[in-house]
Amino acid sequence: MKVLLIPCGIGMGHTSRSVALAQKLEEMGDEVLFASYGSGYQTLNEYSDYKVEELPTIKFYGSSGELNFKHTARKSIDAPYIFLKSIYHESRIIKEFNPDVVVSDSHYSVPITCRVLGIPCILVSNDLAPELKEEHHKDITLEYLENGLQRFIRDVSRLCHSIIIPDIENSYPVPSQIKNRVNFTGPILKMDPKSMESKKELRKRFGFGSSEKIVMATVGGSQFGNKLLSLLHQAAPDLDCDQLILVTGPQVKLDLASSPGIICKRFLGDIMEWMKLSDFLVSLAGHTTSMEIASLGIPSLMVPIENHPEQMKNATKMERYGIAQVEKMGTLTSQGLSERINSLLKDQDLQKNAASVRNIFSQYKGTEDAASIIRNSVNNGKLLE
Repeated sequence: MKVLLIPCGIGMGHTSRSVALAQKLEEMGDEVLFASYGSGYQTLNEYSDYKVEELPTIKFYGSSGELNFKHTARKSIDAPYIFLKSIYHESRIIKEFNPDVVVSDSHYSVPITCRVLGIPCILVSNDLAPELKEEHHKDITLEYLENGLQRFIRDVSRLCHSIIIPDIENSYPVPSQIKNRVNFTGPILKMDPKSMESKKELRKRFGFGSSEKIVMATVGGSQFGNKLLSLLHQAAPDLDCDQLILVTGPQVKLDLASSPGIICKRFLGDIMEWMKLSDFLVSLAGHTTSMEIASLGIPSLMVPIENHPEQMKNATKMERYGIAQVEKMGTLTSQGLSERINSLLKDQDLQKNAASVRNIFSQYKGTEDAASIIRNSVNNGKLLE
């Protein structure tokens, strides 16, 4: 079977999920091809052996640590042209590769392209009703854009053979019109937490001491985590830990150098192993990172991108589970960050809750189940109306 995977190229979470699926599908004997743009294309092109086709770039704008939807809308006057251009490129790639099924991770032109070409399409998405504004902010422009976006995603989703939500059961509301094709599979991860080496074994393999206190920070692939990384680098001397590991993404341009007690990495293909060997994690609040944190049971401090409702929703959910605490990016200082991390490193309740959440998430086989849904879509290839 031939599978074309097209992840949204903003950040690295969508690409990470798609790579996890590709690995599982290849284990089952299938052939895969990728197409993406932005961070997704760069990550696949530079840090994987997969062949990847480049699609037209979609951008989001804002300052370091803050997303600005209004400015993005103003700068995206050519969005309809980019959308049509993307459909054209997708069509060319599909005709050349001739896949049996196309998997789109939150890239919403793909279901339209597939319907026109008569190819089964599977949509992977952790948010079928995205929000552009926080509840306490009433903005008519954003409300108009939000309503239009939600209608569009709902209508496009109806073109898909199946929809995969890579989270635990009923973790997100599902529009009634598409409930019949939605599957909550659990997290789609590149590594199975249940089969990974122990924390002690990982530390020995990577050269860390068993008693070292290790704090890790990861900010994904966009520039919105620059502020958090810079503040952590400044806060490092005041942290009650032996090692601080800072992981950036391919498109993050910061001059952060490793030094005694600070390890800087641009990209980690085995990031889940590094997360598991750590005692505490600091991160933005992307969905894939949230699922890794929950599945591994790592106590965390989450700092959502400012004005990013989806990240705030993810962080709030992790806080509700009791596995993470949340800080606001806009008011963050290096001193406040070090004090908060030092306090949470001693928080026994956070550690107990993290273990409980890990047990809940361990009941799912998200990557395996999602791969099965993809393969079954070909066997049951009738398109739904």
